[in-house]
Amino acid sequence: MTVKSEHFRIGFSVVGLLVGAILSLLLLIPGASAPISTLRLEKKNSVIKTSIPNKSAEPLPITIQFFGDIMLDRNVAKAMGDQGLDYIFAKASQPIFDASDMRIANLEGPFAPGRVPTSKTIAFRFDPKFAAELKAYNFTAFNLANNHSNDMGRTNVAFTRKVLDDNGIHYFGDELDEGTEFTWVTATNTPNLASLPDNVAFIGLHNTYHNPDLKKVEATLLDARKKARYVIINIHWGVEYRRNSTTKQQDLAHWLIDHGADAVIGHHPHVIEEMEIYKDKPIFYSLGNFIFDQYFSTDTQEGLSVSLTLGEGKVKSVKLLPFYSEKSQIQLMDGNRLSAFWEWMNTNSRLEGKKIEDGKINL
Repeated sequence: MTVKSEHFRIGFSVVGLLVGAILSLLLLIPGASAPISTLRLEKKNSVIKTSIPNKSAEPLPITIQFFGDIMLDRNVAKAMGDQGLDYIFAKASQPIFDASDMRIANLEGPFAPGRVPTSKTIAFRFDPKFAAELKAYNFTAFNLANNHSNDMGRTNVAFTRKVLDDNGIHYFGDELDEGTEFTWVTATNTPNLASLPDNVAFIGLHNTYHNPDLKKVEATLLDARKKARYVIINIHWGVEYRRNSTTKQQDLAHWLIDHGADAVIGHHPHVIEEMEIYKDKPIFYSLGNFIFDQYFSTDTQEGLSVSLTLGEGKVKSVKLLPFYSEKSQIQLMDGNRLSAFWEWMNTNSRLEGKKIEDGKINL
């Protein structure tokens, strides 16, 4: 019995060694590294990528999805009622959110415990409870450099930042100032805290009634380039309800790229404006409204989301997702409406000889 047991133990060990050797050989096969996995939140119809370490020479690409203006006051708040943000996406027959490492938008107003007296004709105030809902929809960060962040006073600018901090949401930019202290540099794709292959810096700028100090902006860009491989500008600018960018916007966009930006994402006009490729880098002059209550025209109820894929030190491709809303409820464009949009965008954009095909453009 002792001899048989010993033979069994030896045989079992040999089999174990063979299995281990086979597994080791499989790991040496090119392309056998683990793929990216995804975390799907069924209720929110939302996907955020979770990166698994990649052993290949070139890091895995980073994908960031951008939206335009989010306004959670007035008729939007009334329409949402007890449903909250679920109301906004209740009629979407196709996913509005792309698989991405990060999800960014312009927060067009402050969180505040209550309204405060103001001389502004149009002044927004968002209920702080909506921050948790934005987190539930996997928003990673918000641009605060716009003409409504101070609507409830500077005290509630600080309150807004605290509310976002408390809900694990990042932010960047300021309505009245520029500087390195307003840049957000990240090495993780929150909310899952998975590591990104390279740092990404986000700079927010406001250029409606406020003119950015370009010396400060240049210093901020230089600082961002030292800290991150990719630098993305979010900028609030332009003329409301104008479908094409102004010369002022174009000159500033070119200047930003000449001084180190990898992409420029614009908002404020409340309508979609054209795209430009400048020195092989994308500029979106206005993404239009994302969540708003400007129900008075077709243009103000259409918006654009763009997903940038970053890799090898540049923006490698851009995916465009045009949508429309009815009473602030969002759906992706389709049929003749979508075809007309692609024709308009290709005709009005300056793409360095390239063309948007199947909603995507490679750079």
